[in-house]
Amino acid sequence: MSVFENEVWFYIGTYASEEEVGIQTAVMNTDTGELRLVGGIKGIENPSYLALSTDSTALYAASEKDEGEILTYTINPETRELHLLDRKSTGGGAPCYVQLTPDGKHLVASNYTGANVNVFAVGDQGALAEMTGEVKHTGSGTNPDRQDAPHPHSAVASLDNHHVYVSDLGLDKVFTYRLEDNGTLTEEGATELPAESGPRHLIFHPNGQLAYGINELNSTVTAYGRNPEDGQLEIIGHVSTLPEDFTGENTGGDIRISPCGRFVYASNRGHNSLVHYNIDEMSGALTPIEWVPVKGETPRNVAVVPGGYILVSNQDSNNIVQFAIEADTGKLLITGNELTLSRPVCVMAEQPEPGGQ
Repeated sequence: MSVFENEVWFYIGTYASEEEVGIQTAVMNTDTGELRLVGGIKGIENPSYLALSTDSTALYAASEKDEGEILTYTINPETRELHLLDRKSTGGGAPCYVQLTPDGKHLVASNYTGANVNVFAVGDQGALAEMTGEVKHTGSGTNPDRQDAPHPHSAVASLDNHHVYVSDLGLDKVFTYRLEDNGTLTEEGATELPAESGPRHLIFHPNGQLAYGINELNSTVTAYGRNPEDGQLEIIGHVSTLPEDFTGENTGGDIRISPCGRFVYASNRGHNSLVHYNIDEMSGALTPIEWVPVKGETPRNVAVVPGGYILVSNQDSNNIVQFAIEADTGKLLITGNELTLSRPVCVMAEQPEPGGQ
């Protein structure tokens, strides 16, 4: 949907008050990597995570506040201006993750302090209909400072739309829910992680049968195989996100997989780096290849964008830094292109239309 073939439009969520510009609109030239901000919108508090419809006509934003909301915006196809369409309560505090199911029929959201996960049906013009499903976690973990209660940090749908996987940082579990046709959730089990792992985000391999999760508290990435019969995640192995000689404080941030399915990238908040892993073709296990400084502080979000680039949102240094992905090796090359803006924490890019760039 780009006006020019060599442009990719993207949206940036930030930590901001309602009086500040919370969601920024930006564009990237895929030939040169040049980045520029072109607009923004106020009226939403802490839009810390975004989701985009596959046809790029609607944007969804989690408003991470005590009484959480999901706001839906329509997108002008020519200017990319955002117009508020509706807003829905999540019935819980601090929603920090939203995602559309691959078929676009439902939106799932996780509430970090509310301990609940929502499913909304997607209606006309992308507006959210009433909530169709909700689950609430109970219990606690072993870290009294971070795991005194459940903290669902992400809710990610399988590529076949059959299941939703909830990474609960407070319980050291990844829950498997069947997503019924009517949008309800039915628990089918959970994968337990080592104590004080703090599972945060999960990403699926393009084959749909491998998944990789970043664990915030112990700075590891877990490789999973997905059981094709019941959808359960079975642990393949764990690998550190940090080099062996690092001794400082760190928390895991975000995780992404390359479109080719050969490389995984994860961010370190403290070490302030991206770690690049190669995926073993046979086992799905990960091997660390390199650690690349992010040229900023607290890389909360990592986005793989069309054109062979990665954009890293550095929350505490107020910048988004661009890397180019070397096609053959997956290695990351700093381009020198970056954006300066207040507390960026999420980038969501339009994807090329089928047969496009």
